[in-house]
Amino acid sequence: MAILFFNLTFFTMKVAGNLEFLSFGRMGILAFLESFPYHWILIGLAFFLVSSTILSRYDISYKKPFKVILPVLIVLILIAGIVLAISGLNEAMEEKVAQGKVPLLRSFYRRRQIWKNGLVGEVIETRSSGLLIETGEGRRVFVELTESTLLPMGSDFKIGDCIRTVGRWDGEDFRASALQPTNKGRRLMRGVTKGKGKGKGKTEPGPLRTHQ
Repeated sequence: MAILFFNLTFFTMKVAGNLEFLSFGRMGILAFLESFPYHWILIGLAFFLVSSTILSRYDISYKKPFKVILPVLIVLILIAGIVLAISGLNEAMEEKVAQGKVPLLRSFYRRRQIWKNGLVGEVIETRSSGLLIETGEGRRVFVELTESTLLPMGSDFKIGDCIRTVGRWDGEDFRASALQPTNKGRRLMRGVTKGKGKGKGKTEPGPLRTHQ
């Protein structure tokens, strides 16, 4: 069980690309800390402690120093977790969950893309004052671009682009401090992406959004 939950930690980091928040510098640190999958690590550590306690009661812990067995157990769990994360098993399970075949695992493969200081989503409409995006949960958010918004990879965003941004919320809108395209977060569960692709073909900007 410890291996499985550490596997979920590595898989989440791999497909969500949360490390990309750090590319924004100090502005991205809070978003990265918010998006880090602490819960999987804590659950994995809990099972690790249980397994260590059980192992300490077997004869092997008397034949070999337990301080030698413990590091071996840690390395085994980490290596096995990484191997599972890159094996394709999670992708297969995620596909089954998206098809509704294993509903009990839905919470394990849910992709969160909205945080207090960060946001990931797909552009569904471009406007002169910003971008309208849709997250994996199907929520639509207007991302406001201001003169102070940093655009390290340019401002040529198109419908269908996946973007990652840091900033702060202004009511229902998100005011971006920095924004850039990303290739992470595009692999969303089909069962959660209702409405994805709506708005394709729109090229003209919508009405300006103003803030009091």
